[in-house]
Amino acid sequence: MGARQAFAAATRRDGAGAPPARLGPAANLCAAAALVERRGTRAWISGDDDYPIHDEVPLRPPVLLGEGDVPGVLDAPRVAIVGTRAATPHGLADARDLGSALTDAGVTVVSGLAIGIDAAAHEGALDSLTESDDAEAGPVGVVATGLDVVYPRRHRALFDRVRRRGLIVGEVGYGAGPIAWRFPVRNRIIAALADVVVVVEATASGGARITAEYAAQYGRPVLAVPGSRRNPAAAGCNALLADGAHPLLEPSDVLLALGLAAGGRPGWIGPPGAALSADARAVRHAFGGEPATADQLAGRSGLPPERVSGALRELERAGRAERSRGLLWPR
Repeated sequence: MGARQAFAAATRRDGAGAPPARLGPAANLCAAAALVERRGTRAWISGDDDYPIHDEVPLRPPVLLGEGDVPGVLDAPRVAIVGTRAATPHGLADARDLGSALTDAGVTVVSGLAIGIDAAAHEGALDSLTESDDAEAGPVGVVATGLDVVYPRRHRALFDRVRRRGLIVGEVGYGAGPIAWRFPVRNRIIAALADVVVVVEATASGGARITAEYAAQYGRPVLAVPGSRRNPAAAGCNALLADGAHPLLEPSDVLLALGLAAGGRPGWIGPPGAALSADARAVRHAFGGEPATADQLAGRSGLPPERVSGALRELERAGRAERSRGLLWPR
């Protein structure tokens, strides 16, 4: 990568394949060049040996831009974890656990830094890394904006953590904002960078389904976490499974899809905690893996409401249940 290519790419504000925007007078050019140097922006040019998409997939970006302290995360096996913004507590926990388990196994987690499943996957990957950890794997966040634009704004701290322990990657120049059409276009980069794509929760239509379609077009294995037919956030995953995606039942399924030995944690991470009381065990069994109200749990367990309330407090303290959206969710 040369500084000239990085400068030219980073100062473009239009979409992939469009001609460069006018850059303004010389003073602005000097300021932009200084910004490239100060931010440490890298550029990977299609056709170069270090370009991180190794095969000739359709619509491959001519230039990819990146910022972050650990560019070597692109050298590890890569798995994209994607899903809906309207995720359930179950989906968020699965994405977080999967991100952590894969990072522990030396796999780089790629996602879009969006609200919901994307953020949970990155948080799981980051939480498995210690400050002194010299891990080869880490997070890669693929954005639809300029690398200097944080979107959504609430994820500023997450963007900073991903930059420090991995990379932020995009294809548009500084200042490009969150225009709606950029996001499905961005999703092709997530699919192309990944060796395997995992959909944790997805609605019947949305960005995660688009990413999975690109992955299938590019010859990437697609795995999906099965969900209840009552859960609209699982409708997209169930449709992918019906179309031939592989079911993901535990993290080792992803390692097998990568062609790696099933190492690291053998299964989903369970919440820590001491042994539960008999009432708490009965209420946890009454969930049946689905969210419920306290009245429903009382009816299923046969316990009086006051004992169900006590059991639920115990489960929440132990990290085995949580309250969200007016329901109680088992973990």
